[in-house]
Amino acid sequence: MSLKIKGILQKINFIETDMDLHKQILVSIPSHEKTEIKAIISRIADKKQQIHELRQKIKQIDEDEYNKIIAIENSVLTFRQIAKDKQFIQVNTLNESGVCFITFIDGTRLDCLVTAKEKNGNWTVLTLEGETKEYPGELIK
Repeated sequence: MSLKIKGILQKINFIETDMDLHKQILVSIPSHEKTEIKAIISRIADKKQQIHELRQKIKQIDEDEYNKIIAIENSVLTFRQIAKDKQFIQVNTLNESGVCFITFIDGTRLDCLVTAKEKNGNWTVLTLEGETKEYPGELIK
């Protein structure tokens, strides 16, 4: 990934954090404060537009990288949905440790963005390609 795209992704992350703060502010505003509510909603809409424009900029720079980012974002949503019904006892992410993988009993290594081991020994992973996969524990070292 190019430094330019990394910079854009950092901007998007910053704007998303700012947008989340505004959403929290919105929830705390008394319902009779219509003007303030409208102002916050307008700021949130502006931030969504900024994110959209930055995403389009990524698409213009490198459409393959853009598609990969979208695939990973969609897989994160799938992973979160799956995780709701699981009891993970161990979670590892590439962002936290710098290394994230599972090793199959045949010695094959699968590099991942996230690995999560369930209480029953099964694994759920988010691959570098943006796929969410589940594996029975007996297949993993």
